[in-house]
Amino acid sequence: MKSHCKIILFLILIIVALYGCATLVGGTNQQMTFQSEPEGATVKVDGRPLGKTPITITIDKKADQTLSFELVGYKTVSMPLSTTVEPWFFGNILTGGLIGSTTDALSGAIYKYGPDQYYVTLVPVDGKISSKSKTKDFIVAGYKNIIDELNYEKGEYIESLLVLLGVSEDKKEDAIKKIRGLSLAYSEIPVFAEKVVEEFE
Repeated sequence: MKSHCKIILFLILIIVALYGCATLVGGTNQQMTFQSEPEGATVKVDGRPLGKTPITITIDKKADQTLSFELVGYKTVSMPLSTTVEPWFFGNILTGGLIGSTTDALSGAIYKYGPDQYYVTLVPVDGKISSKSKTKDFIVAGYKNIIDELNYEKGEYIESLLVLLGVSEDKKEDAIKKIRGLSLAYSEIPVFAEKVVEEFE
């Protein structure tokens, strides 16, 4: 019985070595979400169109790619499509050695996109951005700090957000409760930002 277990374990180690730990565990593609204000922008990765915002799509993992958002009448937004190295890759170097780690690198499984959600506000060619878009941008950029202050103690981020939303002094506590409720109901950052702005329009 013990010899059977040893054989099975040996076969598993061979599979991991040949195919790569990150390839088996992390896969060679990843689901991504792209959103924009306004909607309808064409999302491209290295010049290849993926679709129009809002869009959730599975794309191949690869490093050193450029992400862009294009919409007629607005300035194109371009940025690196950020990647980090999958933690499984380092485990694969130990178990699979050169063969397994090379497999991961070639397949793209060594990489993980982070963040996996992108939200951009497109600037009109004339350069004027609405106050609504500015507020959404503030919420997306300061999301972590806003959530921290909602859960612990009100600080400069919540105070700035209330000013952007036009909340009067006597209604701030009620507004904070509403924003906290929205943060619990909507975990996706762009959706949360949209709902907050809609609530105080």
